Amino acid sequence: LQRAVSVLSMMQRRRPYTSNACRLTDGFSLIELIAVIAIIGALAVIALPRLNTSGFDRYAFRHELLSALRYAQKTAMASGCDVAVEFDRDDDRYTVVTRSSSNINCGSGSFGTALQHPAASGSYTGTAPPGVDVQFPGQDSTQALVFDGFGGYASGPTTITLVGGSPIRIDAITGYIRD
Repeated sequence: LQRAVSVLSMMQRRRPYTSNACRLTDGFSLIELIAVIAIIGALAVIALPRLNTSGFDRYAFRHELLSALRYAQKTAMASGCDVAVEFDRDDDRYTVVTRSSSNINCGSGSFGTALQHPAASGSYTGTAPPGVDVQFPGQDSTQALVFDGFGGYASGPTTITLVGGSPIRIDAITGYIRD
């Protein structure tokens, strides 16, 4: 009897998965695969449109432009010289510039010397990302917003509009930049 029990226990050790309850599966069924593909497809339909970054690009460019305007105003106040932010309509590009350095009193002369970016190397410029259009008053292809040595803006109130975004307003005389 002892021998029969030991033989049975050896047989069970060799083939432990012979019962239907403990049988191993060899893979996924067709229904399981179709269900997984359907779930992945539904997630792709919902998630992929949310990866559109144009709203983030517009938001980032607006804040970069605000920073450039405020930097130009503060630089004008610190140096006592006129500082401008020049806009190029054709390229949707801006550059922070000052009058040429050969002029000692900063009172006259043309703008043309680009200011260095305070945090990055190179001049302080920015370009609107694709799909962002900068609109400002006037018909010229290039326009300059000039801040005087007191930080004021003498050209009257101005509104810069980013298509699809909220406007940026610059108050007359005080040069206060409203976002």
